[in-house]
Amino acid sequence: MNIQPRLLKLGLNTTGRDFVIGDIHGCVQAMQRQLDSLGFDYHADRLICVGDLIDRGPDSHHAFALLDEDWFFSVIGNHEHLFVSGMEEHHPEHREVFLSNGGEWVLDYREQWPEWFRHIRELPLGIELENRHGERIGVIHADYPRPHWQEFSHMSWHDAERAIWAREAFRYRHDHRVAGIDWLIYGHNVTGHELRLGNRIYIDAGAYLGRDFIIKDINNL
Repeated sequence: MNIQPRLLKLGLNTTGRDFVIGDIHGCVQAMQRQLDSLGFDYHADRLICVGDLIDRGPDSHHAFALLDEDWFFSVIGNHEHLFVSGMEEHHPEHREVFLSNGGEWVLDYREQWPEWFRHIRELPLGIELENRHGERIGVIHADYPRPHWQEFSHMSWHDAERAIWAREAFRYRHDHRVAGIDWLIYGHNVTGHELRLGNRIYIDAGAYLGRDFIIKDINNL
């Protein structure tokens, strides 16, 4: 699957709050319980996911339905990429990796694949929001490999792959800042608690391991 460097700009939510949530990985019911505990308003608030909606958790077949909701947005994660590349485009290595990393559940839902493939192809690589303090927040799955946010649309194919797969900056705790954006929020790399490096915030708590989600109110970063 050729990943396009598409950026969705949502701007400021003037009617409610905006939250960013870590990798959902099929834990939809757990997500909804936690949103209810936050008093999430499904008519005014918005929830933005850092990608990896599917696999490993118990409700993966319900995760794609979230993309039909007006209050829900997501960037593409590596698990969505593997699903399309392995199961629609028939790349054998990606198929093997997908099925061996929690993707075997899709074999029971073949009739829904065309709709799910369409959903994935429509996902942006990044999402940009603004909070009430005038700060701009970017959301991307794993990494932003360029030095300046304004270079987003100029990302190469290799850059776009890194944006959903890279682990080095997290693993080696690079503390660099990305210019042109106030905050960047990532998932992909499991951390037991929120991790801040430069102006980058990692929030994948590993919900599929039974942990609570990290859910950030972007007005309180």
